[in-house]
Amino acid sequence: MDVIDMHNHFIAPEIIDFLAREGKHFATKIVESEGRRFFLIHEKAMRPIDGPISNAHSRIADMEREGVSTQAVSCVPFLMYPDVEAARGLAIAQVNNDAMVALGARDRDHFVPLASVPMQDPAAAARELERAAKLGLRGVEIPPKVVERQLDEPGFEIFWEAAEALRMVVCIHPFEAAPTGALARYFLGNLVGNLYDTGLAAALLIYGGVLERHPKLRVVLYHAGGALPALVGRLDMGYRLVPECREAIPRPPSSYANQFYFDIIAHSRGMLGHLVKTYGADRFVVGTDYPLPAGLAHPVEEVRALGLEPEDEGKILGATARQLLRL
Repeated sequence: MDVIDMHNHFIAPEIIDFLAREGKHFATKIVESEGRRFFLIHEKAMRPIDGPISNAHSRIADMEREGVSTQAVSCVPFLMYPDVEAARGLAIAQVNNDAMVALGARDRDHFVPLASVPMQDPAAAARELERAAKLGLRGVEIPPKVVERQLDEPGFEIFWEAAEALRMVVCIHPFEAAPTGALARYFLGNLVGNLYDTGLAAALLIYGGVLERHPKLRVVLYHAGGALPALVGRLDMGYRLVPECREAIPRPPSSYANQFYFDIIAHSRGMLGHLVKTYGADRFVVGTDYPLPAGLAHPVEEVRALGLEPEDEGKILGATARQLLRL
């Protein structure tokens, strides 16, 4: 069976060259430490440059060892840059997308790239998504918010219309370069903040009527759905009790769960098994966060450890991702 990893990250060499020239406009610079290169973002967050994160060929041996046939590669989340001015956001998205197209053309057997778009300008994002689709990209990665603008706000409607019309799966991935308060401690910006941001974005897509208006829209929530699975019951309670929660949707929030897909990065087999049982194997795809250390090193093993029926196991390992990516 072909195993498809729908959550992994890549920094195209063209992006490294672009940020070496233009990094000052993105609060990003290249630094060296102990003989290795890193991106330094906002003088706080360090992200590696060298190795499989930027070398596609060197990823293949790891994929073969873990039984992964194909990676649906997306950019490292900070490269979405939702906080820069729109023209610069578009410029780096186009560099990334052109590089991703070239990667897919060089090795169609191993890589199915996803696009990035400048969500700070939804109209430009929609146009870039259309361009990316024409070039052969199969989906798009976006952040869960654009600074303090939320994805259910009317200005983003043009993007959601485009994503639905183009049949481009939308993968939501959070990133906060400089978390504040308690989230700045103990790596909680990643461990807790990412899940919160994803869950909040999903709740807004439901309550804001985005999924109601776009029933064919398909959204992948990375990190096993973030906080959304724990929130669904409370969202239904809000629908019953709070008039505002019924303004844009005619039915309970839980009824929209079938428009969301989750990856398997739960870091708890018990929790993952519960989620699969609750939402169904056909809502799950393999994700690894490769090659970052906070991901899953052995994704196929994680799925097989659930003891599912062969058909359900096959859905998670590849069949659902193949459907989402239109392969």
